[in-house]
Amino acid sequence: MESPNHTNLDPSLFFLLGIPGLEQFHLWLSLPVFCLGTATIVGNIIILVVVATEPALHKPVYLFLCMLSTIDLAASFSTVPKLLAILWCGAGHISASACLAQMFFIHAFCMMESTVLLAMAFDRYVAICHPLRYTTILTDTIIARVGVVAMVRGSMLMLPCPFLIGRLNFCQSHVIPHTYCEHMAVVKLACGDTRPNRVYGLTAALLVIGVDLFCIALSYAFIARAVFRLSSHEARSKALGTCGSHVCVILISYTPALFSFFTHRFGHHVPLHIHILLANVYLLFPPALNPMVYGVKTKEIRERVVRVFQRGQETGVKMIMLTLNTTELNPTSLILNGVPGLEDIHIWISFPFCSMYIVAVVGNCGLLYLIRYEESLHKPMYYFLAMLSLTDLVMCSSTIPKALCIFWFHLKKISFDECLVQMFFIHTFTGMESGVLMLMALDRYVAICYPLRYSTILTNPVIAKVGLVTFLRGVMLIIPFTFLTKRLPYCRGNIIYHTYCDHMSVAKLSCGNIKVNAIYGLMVALLIGGFDILCITISYSMILRAVVSLSSADARQKAFSTCTAHICAIVFSYSPAFFSFFSHRFGGHTVPPSCHIIVANIYLLLPPTMNPVVYGVKTKQIRDCVIRILSGSKDTKSRSI
Repeated sequence: MESPNHTNLDPSLFFLLGIPGLEQFHLWLSLPVFCLGTATIVGNIIILVVVATEPALHKPVYLFLCMLSTIDLAASFSTVPKLLAILWCGAGHISASACLAQMFFIHAFCMMESTVLLAMAFDRYVAICHPLRYTTILTDTIIARVGVVAMVRGSMLMLPCPFLIGRLNFCQSHVIPHTYCEHMAVVKLACGDTRPNRVYGLTAALLVIGVDLFCIALSYAFIARAVFRLSSHEARSKALGTCGSHVCVILISYTPALFSFFTHRFGHHVPLHIHILLANVYLLFPPALNPMVYGVKTKEIRERVVRVFQRGQETGVKMIMLTLNTTELNPTSLILNGVPGLEDIHIWISFPFCSMYIVAVVGNCGLLYLIRYEESLHKPMYYFLAMLSLTDLVMCSSTIPKALCIFWFHLKKISFDECLVQMFFIHTFTGMESGVLMLMALDRYVAICYPLRYSTILTNPVIAKVGLVTFLRGVMLIIPFTFLTKRLPYCRGNIIYHTYCDHMSVAKLSCGNIKVNAIYGLMVALLIGGFDILCITISYSMILRAVVSLSSADARQKAFSTCTAHICAIVFSYSPAFFSFFSHRFGGHTVPPSCHIIVANIYLLLPPTMNPVVYGVKTKQIRDCVIRILSGSKDTKSRSI
């Protein structure tokens, strides 16, 4: 296959290079891109559905918000699919007509978004400065005309750009050092006179961003003057509060946009990968964050979202009130209440939960696939990593699907037996994860202190046996939890203020003596966590002594570098685990319940999410295999080069 920077490249084709200088991290950069793309689709569709189905939200401010969400969705679909294809598969080829179409849509939608932000500023000006005339000024007809003007303005201003580029000759290179067909990135490839393109691009930017920012600033100047004339401090605070979401969106949208625009034209000393990263931040962050900002800061949307996604709320509330007002409880069912005190924003808390869960599943499945099919990774270190990935998958899959059902659909009910099963799996596999981290520390100890005997000590049968022992240790130590919990009498209600069935959270519902549960839980934590941490500490003490005794600085650095990924995994796993464990037992009156629950979920979500990323970035063998598998076409290209 011919190299993309060959001078005789087909003039009808371009090649999008991605992020120059960071090619080896393309796979890992795709994870936040995928999460932001998912958040964009989910968040903006939720906004559109909520506004469409709720008559109380059929007001000018929310209709403008719908325009913004529609534009954000269209802009995201113009860039994210191709961006992920580049980052995942190295599929950078794009036809000239497709490149010009992408350029037109990206810049046109950005201009439309700027126009809608200006319209929203005008909406706030009319609402605050002329409240009695608000509904007569901003009628449905006027709003529809504003939407048409935004669309026509963006389309007409961007229409000349593809024609101006179409007249240029590209006789040097067709490789675009970018993730999408940005106007100036394509213009810089031409060997002809590009002055008309540069002048028109600057003129269009000034006509849109310059005029819109000036009008937005003018609107807020009038708003500020009107607000500070109010005599009541409460009235001033309420008036300014209605503008908070819009101001946040303006900052999110214009800050990276202005930086990206001016660095492309005048920032010759800014590294190219910084250009590209900020250009992608400009296109990815506003569509993902706008729904969250408006959802969290706008009371009306927050309330309607909760109502739309919690259709069973009335039944659930009646059930909860019934259990609170009775002393007899049927222990066949329990209610997982989610994050106490933050029920109103459950839907927004679900976004990071869902994104991290997707990353955890994709990342750990990717590691398992690599280790299974890549013979170069059939080594003890990677077998232990496969155990860790499998443990992480089971651990987060035991909790997150149910947590998302609580956040999205108000499905809080869980049978008592299901609760015990969930408890068993969660604690068994968290204990197993600790054991695998200890085995990985022993693996590093043998590899560094006894390198010549490494393959004879850690044979496949030995690895299988220690993995089985670690699993059985977790199972045998956790099985008594279920029996100790089941024997308790429950007469304090059936509401668990948590997102999953944690041992102590369930035990605290009992009106019986839970001292045995607390003592046994503490003993298990010491037997697993305490013993494993002791072994890890001893292993690294031996490793440190062996490494320091090496005469070569390069040898010391190389030996230490093989341990960094494991040390990161230890920090990610044990830090939230310790906080969650001790706060449940000793911080009940000082640590807020919402903090308990959030940290407990971080404890179960952060390690599965970060372990694949850390090992992928820090471990050269895995990084090389990922690049080779997902960018197989690049090998062919490099041979042609």
